[in-house]
Amino acid sequence: MEPLEPFTCMKVYIEGSHAAVQPHGLRKGSGLVDTLSIDLDSGSSQVVPSQPQTGRSVDALGVMGLCKLQTGYALVVVTAAKQVATLKNEPVYEVAGCQVLTAPGAWSSRGNRQLLILLNDAVNPEGTGRGLHFSYSYDLTLTSQHAAAMEAADPQAFEMQLPVARADPRFFWNRAAAQPLLAANAHRFVVSCILGFVQQLKGLEFQEPRSQRTVKATLTLIARRSTARAGTRQWRRGADTQGNVANYVETEQLLSIDDKDGPLVGAAASYIITRGSIPLLWTQLPNLKYKPTTIIAPAEMNTPVHDSHIQAMVEQYKGVVAVNLVNQHKTEGKLEAAFREQSARFCTSNKPGSKAYRYLAFDFHAECSKQRYHNLSKLWDQVAEEFAAMGFHQWNTQTGKVMKNQNGVMRINCIDCLDRTNVVQGVFARKSLEAVLDTFGLMPASRYGSGPATLPEAYPRVESIFKVLWADHGDMVSTQYAGTGAMKSGFTRTGKRTTGGAIDDGVKAVTRYYLNNYQDGKKQDAIDFLTGSFTPADKLPLGPQPSPMLPMLLSLAAMAVGGYNLGQVLQQGPIAAAASAEAGQGGLLSALLLGGAALSGGSGAAAAAATGGMSSNAGAAFGGAAAGAAAAGSSSLWMQAAASPLVVDLTSASASAAVYSAAPPCCTALAAGPGDVDARAALRQAPRQQAPAVPPAGGDCEQGCSQAQAAMSTSSSEQQQAWEVTLSTRAAMSGNKLHLCHQLAGTVSLLNSKDAFKHKQQ
Repeated sequence: MEPLEPFTCMKVYIEGSHAAVQPHGLRKGSGLVDTLSIDLDSGSSQVVPSQPQTGRSVDALGVMGLCKLQTGYALVVVTAAKQVATLKNEPVYEVAGCQVLTAPGAWSSRGNRQLLILLNDAVNPEGTGRGLHFSYSYDLTLTSQHAAAMEAADPQAFEMQLPVARADPRFFWNRAAAQPLLAANAHRFVVSCILGFVQQLKGLEFQEPRSQRTVKATLTLIARRSTARAGTRQWRRGADTQGNVANYVETEQLLSIDDKDGPLVGAAASYIITRGSIPLLWTQLPNLKYKPTTIIAPAEMNTPVHDSHIQAMVEQYKGVVAVNLVNQHKTEGKLEAAFREQSARFCTSNKPGSKAYRYLAFDFHAECSKQRYHNLSKLWDQVAEEFAAMGFHQWNTQTGKVMKNQNGVMRINCIDCLDRTNVVQGVFARKSLEAVLDTFGLMPASRYGSGPATLPEAYPRVESIFKVLWADHGDMVSTQYAGTGAMKSGFTRTGKRTTGGAIDDGVKAVTRYYLNNYQDGKKQDAIDFLTGSFTPADKLPLGPQPSPMLPMLLSLAAMAVGGYNLGQVLQQGPIAAAASAEAGQGGLLSALLLGGAALSGGSGAAAAAATGGMSSNAGAAFGGAAAGAAAAGSSSLWMQAAASPLVVDLTSASASAAVYSAAPPCCTALAAGPGDVDARAALRQAPRQQAPAVPPAGGDCEQGCSQAQAAMSTSSSEQQQAWEVTLSTRAAMSGNKLHLCHQLAGTVSLLNSKDAFKHKQQ
């Protein structure tokens, strides 16, 4: 039996709600051909023999999948691609164009329009779909070592299967969309895509030290982004309850010798390194602060999450060294301590994988700030022995013989797993390349001491393009997660930290701030839709998509008023300034912030809460008016309950203490005197279900809260809504910031009322 050959060029014909996909280049009357027949109304699909069709069609290079809309289905096909590499004599392509095909009238439904806009963005090579790659016969989802192990286990089955049939589900980006077609045995039509990075450097020249013979080689870098807990920088942090972490990327570096004769014919090696968010339940939802409030779940909730993640990695890679690069003070320090404590507990347990795991903390900023990147040698000294023991995968492409395997992997993380992580991964990748070259007998002795030379010393030209390769890799991984290239990429490219690089980092920081607060919500929705984290229901929990301009203008106005008031206070002298702080001036700033949230943040919060979770537009309920204003311009961010179990865990009654472990950002931002500190302390101690309500303006706070709570306990949904509407008014009238904190806590209580949400949704 001959192995199946994939279709590499197709025609898609759509007539009414019926779509037919056929191999390209066939003529009518040439006989029956395999045809993928799809009903775009019901989603049913089958492969049937039929005559070649004629008429209007869409040229396609492959089918990505079939996505369910609110009514009907959409077919996604690849229409353009460019070759970026060749692996095992098979071309590897980067997607350059996609088309979403629907039945006539699909765009007439408002729900369908919203979903189709997201789907088009998800596969847009200039948008969220930047970095999609595929190959017809080389499986990009598998590492060389993993593929070799599968082939050795059952050579005949491996040869008969197409890559889409054996793809690693962790990195099969369009798996959810492709599943209904694969169930119909349409493997020859479907391409398995990864989202990540593929780049290849050909014609690298090395020399055998003794014979001085030139050896040419090819260096390839592949990054695969995990489909589990996929998303954007602020909307996907930490782990979910199954141990899947955000921004998990597996990177493979391959070196293959191109010579047609000589002792190194067919020699090849690959090295694997990974990155991923800190494997705990923690989050940083955007709230207009440059560094949003960090919430970490209690240790007892984090224990199973941490262990599940590490055990899965040990099972996959045989060993793990987790290198944590976060700061060891302030907020990052709390995360480092929590990660360290969980790792110490796991390593001393008798759980599977506990003896093949090591945790190492290295404060990158403390060690390498002020251009002291040479201190990375301290990190290398701590891992060099284990790094050597892990080794790399080595085989011969001509004979298929495997010489050795990589036994273990370095797991690198910082807070975002981007900038600091890129620098350290580049260091380890260089060390691995040096080890491979030394094994192949291509690394001369060092002129500066015993042992082999380093890559910069022996091959400065290769070192130069190697740094650019890894900088490009870091920029692409960063763009997919944070919206900009990686910071510190100037150092990765040149090995130097320059003024221009610092300015570039500043521009990227500002750009990330805007994207994370105002644009990434829609990007998160698009990712969730394509990867299957969200499945449309009869009624979509999608609210309006207001422009971010309103909250931005309100924020600027608030800053201007705050600056003016500060100038007035400073002109009055220290005594008057103290009196002004005691009197609680700043009510206008409070009114602006709350007003902006009320104008732009309400509908999305109601929609998300109706699904059982807390969305981006529910930021006002979670952290104050500023969060609501930011999230309103971001997106509806539906169903974080489904896409992010962390939100459900942290908002449960048992975790209310964790939710209130940090004061609402508005209280922190508006704090000016001792009264505000007391308000934050009281709010931390207040049980979630007993959050204080709105006190009468100008009245006694405690008495007002008691009266308001009594009234709310017997009020209807309509009355509760009326209470909520008065919150922003009370904020403007109140002259005491203690009242503002109580009012925001009252908002939390109201937004947790199912009746109130039901009323708002209606």
